[in-house]
Amino acid sequence: MKAPSPAGNGGVPTQKLAAIVASKIVDDVFAREWPVGEVIGSETELLERYGVSRAVFREAVRLVEHQHVARMRRGPGGGLVVTEPDVDAVIDASVMYLLRVDARLDEVFEARLVLEEIVTELAAKRVDESDLARIRQLLDEEGSGQGTDHRALHSLLATTTRNPVLELFVDTLNRVALFYFSDRQSLGSDTLTASAHAHRRIAEAVMAGNEGLARHRMRTHLKAEADYIRSRRGARQILKPSAALRGPAGSKRAEAVARDIFGEIVSERFLPGEFLGSEADLMETHGVSRAIFREAVRILEHHHVAAMRRGPGGGLFVMPPSVAPVADVAAVYLKRHGVNVGHFGEVRVGVELALADSVVDRADAEANDVLRAALSAEEGAGDEEMVEVVHDLHAAIASLGGNRALELVARVLIRLTRLREAERPHRARLEIRREVHRAHTGIVEALVAGDRELARHRLRGHLTAVASSLQ
Repeated sequence: MKAPSPAGNGGVPTQKLAAIVASKIVDDVFAREWPVGEVIGSETELLERYGVSRAVFREAVRLVEHQHVARMRRGPGGGLVVTEPDVDAVIDASVMYLLRVDARLDEVFEARLVLEEIVTELAAKRVDESDLARIRQLLDEEGSGQGTDHRALHSLLATTTRNPVLELFVDTLNRVALFYFSDRQSLGSDTLTASAHAHRRIAEAVMAGNEGLARHRMRTHLKAEADYIRSRRGARQILKPSAALRGPAGSKRAEAVARDIFGEIVSERFLPGEFLGSEADLMETHGVSRAIFREAVRILEHHHVAAMRRGPGGGLFVMPPSVAPVADVAAVYLKRHGVNVGHFGEVRVGVELALADSVVDRADAEANDVLRAALSAEEGAGDEEMVEVVHDLHAAIASLGGNRALELVARVLIRLTRLREAERPHRARLEIRREVHRAHTGIVEALVAGDRELARHRLRGHLTAVASSLQ
């Protein structure tokens, strides 16, 4: 799967040159098989390679640094150094999206529950002797009070699935959930003991290969954890803007400016299309140079938060929220970790079945109209539009499910699948068009009728067929 452009395609009218260069840098790192620690070129060499000005190149470097792809090292022997992508970049992008859409703590926990039930089922099927040893060691550490991270078992079970998509999103949502809970350092010994006991029961079911029991115990544990956090004084249902664009002390000035502007957008509840100020006014407000301000704007554009319009009446305007930045940075991370279409497929099935259940539960005339409109869009689409349009039904189901955290996961997987489909020959895409539309029609008929079992059966069969066709 080719890495997508960092700028994405959800709201930026024309891709900025810095974003294009950043995309080329990512592609070059992939082409070199991600040589962590290697200098891929000095600034002078890379300026010549990419044929851009120093100002544009430095903005591009800030974007790839933000994606945890590479960083610029100054001094003798310096240059652009390849770094190891980590989950923090995905968490940052996810937090910014969840802030923009006002996702609640309850939604994050519900999304965790869906994903971790998938984890327990797959882990119970795939656990081997080396996994047993690691799980037992972790349980012993927790039982003796030596465990330092109460999320460790959740991460270890996700690793046991051998699915990097599950590993990424379990880790992401576990850590995002902590941002809703400011008092997390004060967990008492009784709470930690109860958590360790629940972890042991879950792990025993996984090690025994009992998928159903492991799933049941994970659900019970996560529901208890959610109830506990809701009851705590430091818990909140909505994230604080300060959770976004977190950086270490002394982080780059451009990131600080971007964080301040983002915080204002969220706190003041600016709507898409609203005017934030001219370049000159915002530079003065934040006390920065044009170069620093434009770097900050590139970060905001990268996250689909705000974009600069040039010319008369121009300035910085708020953009609609988009999952594209999360999908783009997730694509980089997952490709680095050996993802394949089968990994996407088995997670999509579980996530979209959960969302379809919610659609049936929440069914009304307006929701049914949205589903039918997605089908109509397929019927009227031209050949060139089909890669985009055939996923509109899945996006509609995700939106109607009523959980913005789970919708985020679903939309990221939909977008990554679409990128994979776009690589297929045009003729191959046309050949399956009728089959896909027939499957979508059957799914909509079952959802509109409120037939949960039939909707699940048809959706599972369709998603399995899609994954098979992309192998």
